[in-house]
Amino acid sequence: MNEINLLRTHGPDAPEASTETLRLARDRLAAEFTAAPARRTVPPLRRRTLLVAAGAAVVAGAGVGLAVRPLDRPVEPLTLVAATIPEFPLTLRSRPATLSPPRYSYAPGQFLAVYLSRSATDDVYLSVWDSRPARIAKTSRPVAVAGRPAEIYEEPNPGGPRRLAMSWERRPGQWVSLTGHGMFADDAALLRLAEHVVDEPQQVPLRVRLAPRGWRVDMFKDDTILTLRGDSPDETLTVQVVPHRDPDLLRNVMGAREERRVTVGGREAHLIRADKIWFLQTEVPGGAVVNLQLPLRLSVDQVVAIAEQISVTPRRP
Repeated sequence: MNEINLLRTHGPDAPEASTETLRLARDRLAAEFTAAPARRTVPPLRRRTLLVAAGAAVVAGAGVGLAVRPLDRPVEPLTLVAATIPEFPLTLRSRPATLSPPRYSYAPGQFLAVYLSRSATDDVYLSVWDSRPARIAKTSRPVAVAGRPAEIYEEPNPGGPRRLAMSWERRPGQWVSLTGHGMFADDAALLRLAEHVVDEPQQVPLRVRLAPRGWRVDMFKDDTILTLRGDSPDETLTVQVVPHRDPDLLRNVMGAREERRVTVGGREAHLIRADKIWFLQTEVPGGAVVNLQLPLRLSVDQVVAIAEQISVTPRRP
């Protein structure tokens, strides 16, 4: 019996074996185990031979109670659809001149905008929560923001500048926190900042507009890392902005097996096939260099299509 007939007769799409057939297979296998002499070593099999032997083990083990994995069936292909990246819902209008434009981070339930200062000590954090944020301070002072009750409390920051936080429920289901460091760690300063918090959604600079159907934004951090996730642990899409190109990806990407050159938006890019992932490094319009990691379930064409829908907006002054 050749390999094709073997698969047709005993493969995953074959008709179920009868009870009598399974009993005979079990008895025959038990007899072979009893009669077989013990061996100290087993000669190595070539890769092709090993695959055929694995297929034969599936047939021999049918109905015998052995924990043998059946031949893998093709996985369902992934379909690409338009991806939606959350926007930061608020803006700190009339931002103090000492503060830089915000950097955004996101995790389910919390959205953060960080306004860094040139002094590196007078920073402001603006957070939006889906529920009342937990605080670690033991005491607080009541205040009011736009007629709504709020509380101010000092957050522990051993060895660092004073850190004062204020939180309030801006509208049902939307809690806002303002944290001031250094010169902004003051009741009056926080209240002045709160007056300039307005409804004005802001797009995050790092975005991807195409992703597998059903995948959701899991997190992004500091405008440099964006992760989408599917239903299983191995369904992850990650984009990272990096300072420059890596000239030796084949050596530096863990588990790299093969490198090929592809074209992304008219620009040459390098695609690595690793043990478990695709790894693509490319330059996007505007000059930013990004790394893209995707599962091997996606085709090369799908990886390129996703990469062509990545954008990095230059930070405005």
